[in-house]
Amino acid sequence: MRVIAVVAAALMVTPAVDAAEIFSSPKELVAAIYDDYNLGRTVADPSVYYSARLKAVLDQAIENDVFASDAAMSGSEFTLNAVFNPFLPDVNALLFDVAIGEASVIDDRAVVNVSYHNFDQPRLLSISMIREDGGWRVDDVASMGNEDHWLLSWALTYDPLGF
Repeated sequence: MRVIAVVAAALMVTPAVDAAEIFSSPKELVAAIYDDYNLGRTVADPSVYYSARLKAVLDQAIENDVFASDAAMSGSEFTLNAVFNPFLPDVNALLFDVAIGEASVIDDRAVVNVSYHNFDQPRLLSISMIREDGGWRVDDVASMGNEDHWLLSWALTYDPLGF
């Protein structure tokens, strides 16, 4: 319970996207996510872009002390910054060659592919979105490149230590 209070307090003071910000297109949402990684910008908590469903999955992982247990196994202290960032699954960021694909949209669902290099590491992500509360929100993220493949919601639910 103490971890939840710490995370909630940290979320309140972490610089983040305005929670009420509405993204009118899937590509606009993805562009806003990666705009956070421009040099000199503070990277916001990635969960501000999540759908209600994905936030619930993350909240359940936090409630189950998944991240605190992972930190304890590595001998480090749990902090909000230690929570996995699916949009940039690396410790440091120096992005170049960021390419945001066109959205494939069916009804209230969309998918956008993103590729970039972080230092010399190529990344390929597929970001699934849902139209929710009048705008687009991230509903899941999948890593599809040469690195380990993962699906965010599945990993948080069934393999949280796999990150």
